[in-house]
Amino acid sequence: MKILLATPIYPPEIGGPSQYVKNLAEKLKKKGIEAKIISYNNLKKYPQPLKFFLYFLSLFNKAKNSKVIYAFNLISCGYPAYLTSKILKKKFIIRLGGDFLWERAVEEGRTKKPLREYYKEPKNLKEKFWIFIIKKILNRTDRVIFTSNFQKEIYKKYFGVEEKKMVIVKNPFPEIEISNSQSLAINYQSLYAGRLIKLKNLDMLIDVFEKVLKETNKNLSLKIVGEGPEKDNLKFKIKNLGIENEVVIKESLPHQELLKEIQKSYLCVLPSLTEISPNFALECIKLKKPILLTKETGIYEDFKDYLIFIDPRNQRELEEKISYLLDEKNYQLYLNKIKTISITPTWDKVVDKHIELFKRL
Repeated sequence: MKILLATPIYPPEIGGPSQYVKNLAEKLKKKGIEAKIISYNNLKKYPQPLKFFLYFLSLFNKAKNSKVIYAFNLISCGYPAYLTSKILKKKFIIRLGGDFLWERAVEEGRTKKPLREYYKEPKNLKEKFWIFIIKKILNRTDRVIFTSNFQKEIYKKYFGVEEKKMVIVKNPFPEIEISNSQSLAINYQSLYAGRLIKLKNLDMLIDVFEKVLKETNKNLSLKIVGEGPEKDNLKFKIKNLGIENEVVIKESLPHQELLKEIQKSYLCVLPSLTEISPNFALECIKLKKPILLTKETGIYEDFKDYLIFIDPRNQRELEEKISYLLDEKNYQLYLNKIKTISITPTWDKVVDKHIELFKRL
């Protein structure tokens, strides 16, 4: 069986989606399924309309000998995959790990609300146009894969996706060799890793950290690892607050280097307005590293009895939780609770679920 994977990024590009597609393709091959990959990696030099057209041509040519087209986002990959599947009459799967409409609204400054609240708001003409396009893409699919029930219910309600089409395949825990990570912690370093965009709520994190610095005598630091359009704004804010020695921004790291950075940290923080299924959080759990995580996440139900969640719009709550974990007794209690989390699903289970899905189609 031949599967065509349509992805926005692929190694050496850094990011969760990139690593997911790479791992899936390699593990499918071991099970006897050939997975060809189409990405935008070699198309960056072209303007957007031409880039999109070239991606479609490449996808169309390689899809002729494939049984299934499997796209990893809605628009940049999903739309050309939709057109190709329609013309060639191929089976079509789409996996949703983010939300195109909401992310655009946040980055363009049209909303500061979490994902679920955003969809309750009236939509403008441009948003209604995109909703029309998204519905056409989703109606053409044979299956829509979600990583959590959290997002599945939103798409069922607002996009009318049929129940029989929807499948939940949770993100697997990363395959990491676990060492005694806590012993490697450097002083009181907190860590954020991910894209530097508005929806990650890093503006609030920096404000909170500046207040915590004033209220404690511990040797605190905050390291922000990533790239994105908010980088310069965040650097300006850090300089303006006079905390350049305590808060630093570093470029994105290769996956193995990032794992080492997590191990060196005392605490990880992910205060995003919404995180559907954050790989960064799963990496922290696997490494037994305490994390503060937004309540607006698809993994809340799975880990509500183990992790400390925060309201992403409540600055005071985040400040209190960081201060709480600076107490060594509280920190150790949290660490012990994280150690009891069951590390499932594994990559093997995720791959087996994909193969079962392909065979049914």
